[in-house]
Amino acid sequence: MIHTARALAQAVDGHLLRVQATAEALATADSLVQGHFERFHERAQKAIADAGIGSNVVLRNNAEQLILNTSKEYGAPLPPQPSRDHVRRVFATGQPAASDLFKVPQYKHPIISLDVPVVIDGVVTYSLGIGVLPEHFQAILKAQDLPSDWVAGILDSGGTIVGRNLSLDEFIGKKASNKLLEAMMTAPEGAVEATTNEGISTLTFYRRSPVTGWSVAIGIPQDSISDALSAPRTSLALGVIALFVLGLTLAWFKGGKIARSFNVLIAPSAALGAGAPAIIPHTGIQEADKVAAALGRASTLLNAKDAQLLEAHRLARIGTWSWDVRTGQVTSSESLAAVCGREVPPFAEQRGTFLTEESWDCVNTAAQEAIRTGKGYDLEIQVNHGSGSTIWMNAKCEAVQDERGEVIELHGTLQDISERKLSERQIRDAALHDILTGLPNRALVMEYCEHLLAAANRGHSQGALLFIDLDRFKPINDLYGHETGDEVLKEISNRLLACTRDEDLVGRLGGDEFVVILSYINADRHRAAVVARHIIDSLSRPISVNGLELGVSASIGISYFPHHARDVGGLIHTADLAMYHCKKTGKASFRFYTTELEKQAEEEILIELRLKKALAQGGFRLHYQPVIDIKSGKLIGAEALVRLEDGQGATLGPDRFVPVAEATGLIADLGQWVVEEACRQHRIWLRQGMALTIAINVSPLQFRHPTFAKKLGEIISETGMSPGSIEIEVTESAVMDDVNEAVDILNRIKSLGVRIALDDFGTGYSSLSSLTSLPLDKLKVDQSFIRHIERDHASRAVTEAILSLGRSLRLDVHGEGIESEYELQYLSEHGCNQAQGYLFSRPLPAHEFALWCRQREAA
Repeated sequence: MIHTARALAQAVDGHLLRVQATAEALATADSLVQGHFERFHERAQKAIADAGIGSNVVLRNNAEQLILNTSKEYGAPLPPQPSRDHVRRVFATGQPAASDLFKVPQYKHPIISLDVPVVIDGVVTYSLGIGVLPEHFQAILKAQDLPSDWVAGILDSGGTIVGRNLSLDEFIGKKASNKLLEAMMTAPEGAVEATTNEGISTLTFYRRSPVTGWSVAIGIPQDSISDALSAPRTSLALGVIALFVLGLTLAWFKGGKIARSFNVLIAPSAALGAGAPAIIPHTGIQEADKVAAALGRASTLLNAKDAQLLEAHRLARIGTWSWDVRTGQVTSSESLAAVCGREVPPFAEQRGTFLTEESWDCVNTAAQEAIRTGKGYDLEIQVNHGSGSTIWMNAKCEAVQDERGEVIELHGTLQDISERKLSERQIRDAALHDILTGLPNRALVMEYCEHLLAAANRGHSQGALLFIDLDRFKPINDLYGHETGDEVLKEISNRLLACTRDEDLVGRLGGDEFVVILSYINADRHRAAVVARHIIDSLSRPISVNGLELGVSASIGISYFPHHARDVGGLIHTADLAMYHCKKTGKASFRFYTTELEKQAEEEILIELRLKKALAQGGFRLHYQPVIDIKSGKLIGAEALVRLEDGQGATLGPDRFVPVAEATGLIADLGQWVVEEACRQHRIWLRQGMALTIAINVSPLQFRHPTFAKKLGEIISETGMSPGSIEIEVTESAVMDDVNEAVDILNRIKSLGVRIALDDFGTGYSSLSSLTSLPLDKLKVDQSFIRHIERDHASRAVTEAILSLGRSLRLDVHGEGIESEYELQYLSEHGCNQAQGYLFSRPLPAHEFALWCRQREAA
């Protein structure tokens, strides 16, 4: 039973260590290190589900605030949850730590959490924990298939029951019996007579793990033991008879078994003689097992001997030398000449011959210092081997003084440490290169840039840094998985290398971000532009992975050193800023850094501050623009348009602040405010007799937020708004980025009873097949076409095609941006249903809009 308890304790340790390994793997994820929490939330959910070892992943910052929990949808409010002592230990020590069992309101059962540090730039920035429920430990116990009346339990380091094979819900979270706990305090394993929490008297065997401090206890009811000991004598008699018959049978084939048992020892004996690893089998025959044990001992002795020989070989790579300071004569041992592959010349002749130039200078300086002070030295130097190669050696020296204290001799050793230096170099190379692509990683890129900038600042060179961010890479990971995404990144790396020279450096910063550093270029920007165009063309070609034809493109920002920056942080910042503006203006292109971009960035920071202040203090306002039914001329609705006010009457349009809200993650809060305010205003107008449909614009990021449809339904329910009076407007580009995902989201919105309009139609790249799969109510013709229908044939052709398409799909068609009677008449003649624009009214604040409506009715 002790062996069973040990095996169970190892199983528990194994489960906890697998949890820790999974947590440590997640702690190094690029998405987490780079702060892409939504992407990390998705990856962590998948990792937990695939591993099947825990229930959820939580993330806390160094202020012990809970910032992510995979048991909740990303972006959903996280209920306050106090940090525990083991989390504080993670931040204090930088080491993994496991909690004892504790309760949280969100779970039916208590839970334990195993946390590991997330180290970013050498600092423990987050604590990442994986929660494990009692059911996981119950599964370990059930897998042992113990008798049904035995009581087995798993205890945490404090003696609390975290898993049990019987009465799980009733006793989880309670302490084990005092008698068992006392016994466990005195010895790491043993047996004790104890009473379970149900009151069952048992003989309990226990084992405390030295690895985790957790324990396993297995209790056998005393009644079962008594029944077994009081079995009828007839059973014993039958057993003796059975053994007698079995003995006769065994005698028949025992000789053959012995022969086979000794035959299986031939293979390990031969391996032992050849110096190969010997696997010692268990034969089942006592005599054969004794021989096998002897072979095992012989193998152990030979392994120890091999280790001694290796050490002797290592020591043989050491030679001795001495230098007479007065005569300059150098003497050395034969072993040193063997190590160096040549005789050791006098010290004055060693420069550039026996020692490399740099090493000779180092040794000469150290020797002179040793002569002056009487103290020795310990150096790592490079020696020119007789074979023509260069080897690394450890040079140790001691000074010999005469009776007057003057140094008369230096003597010491030289030891070949080339293998160690090679291992150190390999370890360093591994630490400085990306595991997936083999390219230099962020650390090596930063180090390389520091050297280049130091030279550039001394006026010796100039160069450029290209910051590359892939476009359309996330959908590949989402649709086809990270393995496919990894293959794409490898191919991207190969193509980048093919686009550059040997003296240029290509590195991966993480995720889908790469850099190319052009070491020596002219100031006319020509070389950087040529490389950027070459990269864009190369990466735009289809990538074949497992039969799939995948497409990505690249947005590139370029900065020059030392012109744009004199430190690494500034160089990457300026290139990143140029790349960011490149993405905003069309992607699949490149842009050079300018000081104007810095001004725009500063302006965006000010807008971000205004956004945060407006969200906190109510600085947003909705303006409403009328929507008219063209046939009847009646007012049928209004489009809600958000404005940002500064408190002094000045307003900022959505074209200025919505991109900032999207980039800073504020768009979800802003979108929620717009929906709530539009619903509130609609109810006011409804009481005043104004029954209108209100159209609300949704940004692409807000539309794809995981909780958007759910939150929309909650707001409708809370405000009492009629769903049929709300119309959600999504842009064509937002829908067509991922049609399948868009259809799923639109169906969820449609199920609420809300109407859906496709905005800016005609400016994107919809296919007819995609359009027919969308659950739409309305197409809105983009105003860029309507504005030119009076004088531009192409605009009229596109507008007529959209109107015809809308009628074919039985959708309402809405013309926006109408400013003239001609445009209105034209749309009316070609079957347009609804109209909106300055011809009727500009967007108005709520009270002015209500006044406009009353005046229109009165007229």
